[in-house]
Amino acid sequence: MSAPERLRYDLVQVAPWRGDESAFTERLRSAGWELPAFGHLWSAPGRLACSVRPGRWLLATEPTAASPAGTLAALCETAIAGTGAVTDLSAARSAWRVSGPQARAWLAAGCRLDLDPAAFPPGRATVTLIAQVPVFIASMDDGWLLMAPSSMTEHLEGWLHHAISR
Repeated sequence: MSAPERLRYDLVQVAPWRGDESAFTERLRSAGWELPAFGHLWSAPGRLACSVRPGRWLLATEPTAASPAGTLAALCETAIAGTGAVTDLSAARSAWRVSGPQARAWLAAGCRLDLDPAAFPPGRATVTLIAQVPVFIASMDDGWLLMAPSSMTEHLEGWLHHAISR
């Protein structure tokens, strides 16, 4: 497995107001976002959306994909136009990409999920504990995406590097 690659994302959580779900979904779709079903993710070049809580989505863009018109949070506020809430989590989460032929087995040994391809194929996402840290984990075609609270970055990154070196 290759060393975990530290990623930078602009990250927001979005949720519709009660009764505004259809308008919320349609406005984000018009802005180029698909909202996946609970436990799944959607991705396009430079962006992804995932749902690990009912009725809430994480939207992420690579910082270079941000528009000159503003941050991802500002763009989402404009897109949903009062049909829901936007919370900027960019400074609150750290992210890594983990890939390689042993990545699935290595991650499975460190978390409480069944990461067998039949149980957790590409396109699935959830939150679990890894090294006693709550970690968002997504199975992607080219590897794994992990996100954890920024306050636990050093601990989780140390665990990742130690586990790979074994």
